[in-house]
Amino acid sequence: MATDFKHASIVEGVRFTAQVGVPNVVQGLFRKREAVVTVVGKLPAEHLAYRLVEGLARKYGPDPFWVRVGTEETLLLTHPEDIQTVLGGSPSPFASDPEAKRKGMAAFQPNALTISRGDLWAKRRVFADAVLKPGSRAHPLARQFAALAVETADDLVAADQPLRFDALNAAFQRLTRRVVFGEAAAEDEGLSAQLADLMAAGNKMPGKPAAGYQQFHDNIAAYVNNPDPTALSGMIAGAPSDDETDVPGQLIHWLFAMGDTLPANLFRTLALLATHPDALQRVRDDVGTKKLTTVKTVTDSRYLAGCILEAMRLWPTTALFGRVQAEEFRWKNGQRTPAGTPLLIHNLYNHRNRSRIAYADHFAPEEWSEGTAGDDWSFNFFSHGPQGCPGGGLSIFLGQAFLGRLVTQSTPKLTSGPRLRPHQRLPYAFDIYPAEISLS
Repeated sequence: MATDFKHASIVEGVRFTAQVGVPNVVQGLFRKREAVVTVVGKLPAEHLAYRLVEGLARKYGPDPFWVRVGTEETLLLTHPEDIQTVLGGSPSPFASDPEAKRKGMAAFQPNALTISRGDLWAKRRVFADAVLKPGSRAHPLARQFAALAVETADDLVAADQPLRFDALNAAFQRLTRRVVFGEAAAEDEGLSAQLADLMAAGNKMPGKPAAGYQQFHDNIAAYVNNPDPTALSGMIAGAPSDDETDVPGQLIHWLFAMGDTLPANLFRTLALLATHPDALQRVRDDVGTKKLTTVKTVTDSRYLAGCILEAMRLWPTTALFGRVQAEEFRWKNGQRTPAGTPLLIHNLYNHRNRSRIAYADHFAPEEWSEGTAGDDWSFNFFSHGPQGCPGGGLSIFLGQAFLGRLVTQSTPKLTSGPRLRPHQRLPYAFDIYPAEISLS
């Protein structure tokens, strides 16, 4: 192994494993363990992890440096230029299927785009792009999807009770099934429950499909074979695919991202708006009395989109990005690292790096709506480069329509949870499970 890059000490490697690696694993890499998340949040593990990586970066950076994670020497990236090199060079020479990720995802989406390589990756990416339409100002089915998101918001307001994450998550699971498969899947809670069980199995990194995977895959295939023209399934026939694409297998990630990760980000965004009155008022002023079932109204609400992106920056749902070199690589300073080299990007540190980001610990949606945050390779909740999330734009659109309707039909107040103050540093963790937001 090349030794040109600096090495953290053995003791520092032990600390990194204990303070960064272990907390991520025990909380659940694919399905969060609610009780463990709450315990880890009280330590507070994320703040300790940030401080450790900050110290290591100051000591060994700004170039990549080696740190031992468990028993494996891993190259840690803390500079945006190196992050751009790696994410911009995916899936080759930097592949997104390190062993732990591949073994875990094999339980519930063994043929996922994100753990594919070479021609197979390219084929699956073309399929995903053809259906999800990344880069488009609005998805062809945006009007129908906005109406579903508005309806979801209205249902939660009409419930007339404090909003907890479980309720929001259940509502978004239903919304996701309607977006992906149409009305026939609206009440198919069993499908979402199957995915949750398989994701929990993925936490154990079995390296193979978990029990029940084939039935889950068959259930998705049944919806694919009976497409709804008002849903994403209705666009599949016009997308290039073959047997290797495994169309039902590609849709699993969409269910996971829109029906699990997205509601966590939206709950945190709503909490920020509930505790930052100036931001809330600006969102209301931008939306006004316009119909959020009108696509242009949603896409024009750039500040609201910035609010969602800021929540994702402040509290990334994926704390660590793992990559692995598919081939030998020569870095800009001439140093070489061999095929098989594992790499890590610590999103929390990069998102909150106070030495580079003036607003690191504060809520600054305007940096996205009017600033240059969207071009910063430090922020990687949707990844960047060729393997950037193809459904990122659609997810934000759904979030805009949903939150825009929610905050114009109610006044959110954070009644329990972390203390979020406009002029104080925001905490490094936001445990969504015990928090509660009133919608008065």
